[in-house]
Amino acid sequence: MIVSHKHKFIFLKTHKTGGTSIEVALSPVCGPDDILTPVSRADERLRKGSPARNYALGLARWGLPAPGDLKSRFPQFFGYYNHMLAGQVRSLVGPDIWDSYLKFTIERNPWDRQVSYYFWQIRNERPKPDFPTYMTRRLRFENWPIYAIDDRVAVDRVIEYSRLEQELKDICRSLGIMDEIVLPRAKGHTRTDARHYREFYDDHTRDIIAKRYAREIEAFGYTF
Repeated sequence: MIVSHKHKFIFLKTHKTGGTSIEVALSPVCGPDDILTPVSRADERLRKGSPARNYALGLARWGLPAPGDLKSRFPQFFGYYNHMLAGQVRSLVGPDIWDSYLKFTIERNPWDRQVSYYFWQIRNERPKPDFPTYMTRRLRFENWPIYAIDDRVAVDRVIEYSRLEQELKDICRSLGIMDEIVLPRAKGHTRTDARHYREFYDDHTRDIIAKRYAREIEAFGYTF
């Protein structure tokens, strides 16, 4: 995620929506006082001299590491982190910054997003489970709380993943960012099957997604 005081925006990073590519693309235009949370070592190299910074608070500033669940439960002690929830960000930046900065995120058709997440989750598994078998697992990730507060969308703009590049350019223009923004294909190497997402589903697995992500589907009008 990014909090840019230079350009007055907050980017909330959702799962499997191109969020790392957005972070890498926007990092070079951020200022020295902006907050950029860490990404993987390989993706940090893509940032080209504009690394993660200013995200550590409290205990983290003393070099004390913490597991992800502890950081997410007590961000006031450890600081900003990847996929941070909107309510937590608002609490840390304060109401003045939260209300005055442009807040945006990305969302993706959940049936499509789940296929992407499947390939990411199984990338190191041997043997690899097929998609129906994988779908019998508990689906653990959530995007809705990242950009919603009190079960309502709390950001100013939700970029549609299928229009990611154009909508990002529109946002940059509205912020007065005139630099050329180039989106890398970060984390795009794990998908090994380019079939359309619909081909992965049967009636049962399609309905699992419809029930699990009903809020996103209703809010943004997604269809299978």
